[in-house]
Amino acid sequence: MPRILIADDQADVLAALRLLLKAERFEIETASSPAGVLKVIDSQELDGVLIDLNYARDTTSGSEGLIC
Repeated sequence: MPRILIADDQADVLAALRLLLKAERFEIETASSPAGVLKVIDSQELDGVLIDLNYARDTTSGSEGLIC
């Protein structure tokens, strides 16, 4: 089964995507912060990642997403 990481700071978005993708037979990992994303990536093999790039309210620049 493909393993997908979903990263978003909004719990309702994580829950909705988890339900949607689980129904399609994906194994789901979640993270609610950029640090959480890095922790999951370092500890598991993944087939795909959906990442929220805006973790600050009313921000649309994406600048607070992952910096590698």
